[in-house]
Amino acid sequence: MMVKVKPLLRSIFLLGLFSLVWAHGGHYLPASGPGAADFKPPRTLPSVELRSHENKAFVFPPKGPAVVLFGYTQCPDACPLTLGRLLPAYEALGAPPHLRLLLLSVDERDTPQTLQKYLRGFAPVQGLTGKPETIRPIAEAARVEYNLAPGGRLLFHTDAMALLDAQGRLVRMLYGVSRLSTAKLKEEIAQLLR
Repeated sequence: MMVKVKPLLRSIFLLGLFSLVWAHGGHYLPASGPGAADFKPPRTLPSVELRSHENKAFVFPPKGPAVVLFGYTQCPDACPLTLGRLLPAYEALGAPPHLRLLLLSVDERDTPQTLQKYLRGFAPVQGLTGKPETIRPIAEAARVEYNLAPGGRLLFHTDAMALLDAQGRLVRMLYGVSRLSTAKLKEEIAQLLR
């Protein structure tokens, strides 16, 4: 029996590509590659009350400059990769005490307790969670998309980070953020703090 090589190679390639997308969370465009969007004038985000990883009320958006990573605790790759590069960037800037580092969970299954456990290795990042109807308007204003992946365990989500100014307004979105180096994250945060 002869096997046709081209269809077999194409099938192997497509299977490999699907596996790569699945392993990387199946992120939406424009998150498939690094990019950015500036908001001039800065965009006002919805004002809502969330819960922190310490199970305290947290008024969002915060006052003071902030870096907001949109993600969730069960993310297998993009979120931990980004957090792992964000912290050294923050330290390289002298750990500015007025800058807030936030993980805004887009997964309604993430409770304050889940976030607290997850963030033990990522201090001083604060985790935020809330009801879907409070999170969705923030994500939409920041052009972040997410939905439950087939199988119901993982989420497809935009690989993105928001930079908020001292008034809590959205000034810049970074896409494909898990692919950015520590040096690039440091440069972006330094610009925010100017």
